[in-house]
Amino acid sequence: MPKARITNTLRRLLKLIPTGRLTDKFFLLTIFVYAHKRLPSKGSGLFNDYLYFLKTSGELLDILRQYTSDKVYLKSFVAERLGQDATLPHSEVYDDVSQITIDELPKPCVLKPAHGSGSVVFVDADQGHLTEGDVNKLQIALATSPYTTAREANYKHLRRRIVCEPMLSSGAATKDYKVFCYRGEPKAIQVDSERHSDHKRKIYTATWQPIDISYNFPVGEREPAPDNLHLMLDMARKLSSEFEFVRVDFFIDGVKVYVAELTHCPESAHGRFETREAERRFSSLIFR
Repeated sequence: MPKARITNTLRRLLKLIPTGRLTDKFFLLTIFVYAHKRLPSKGSGLFNDYLYFLKTSGELLDILRQYTSDKVYLKSFVAERLGQDATLPHSEVYDDVSQITIDELPKPCVLKPAHGSGSVVFVDADQGHLTEGDVNKLQIALATSPYTTAREANYKHLRRRIVCEPMLSSGAATKDYKVFCYRGEPKAIQVDSERHSDHKRKIYTATWQPIDISYNFPVGEREPAPDNLHLMLDMARKLSSEFEFVRVDFFIDGVKVYVAELTHCPESAHGRFETREAERRFSSLIFR
């Protein structure tokens, strides 16, 4: 049977498992073993093993991790530490797609779930209506969460909402700069490009030395360090200081750096490196 079919079958079967403390642990162990072809070990020193035990320890239910997983509440968390201008303002929050009136949107803008990741809808300045595909994408986003799909407990109690934010000048081509922080210190930076077309990913050290490893997506092109790298790292330090581990995600628009979200369990502990040695190299960056 083709691997894609096996994966889809496994996902359908896992969806049948009811939520709950014990069943969630069974779910998480099953999907971890399938993704990595090994049992998680606390003594392995591997990044995904660390995330697995973070997910199953109950730590993700810490109120501050839950609060900062919501894209609306995150803005208040960031404002208290970095000021109001450190995040993009939101013009409106919707509980249902039917509440969205495109003529009242501050176009150009983006619509995305406040309670999860992905499913971004870009609304251009001259756009007169949401397409059927846009509506379906937002409805699916409201019907699911990272808790129901991956049992990430920090999303379990979040209200399912759509948030509207201004679109950056680079639009759908906007890159994501994701800073992995351990014990309040930036350790590695992940740059995601072409996310909505031909997703690429490049890993750098905190001093912007490229690391040629593949992590879930093909390796992107090397690029020069952004002019505001030191500012971004300083912002990451201030936001990560209250967590043992967190990834601070940024957008850069010209000279401005914006906090996009805090990610407490990257790739839900299922992120795949091309080899075990590649994961060890990445893990040494994070934990050394």
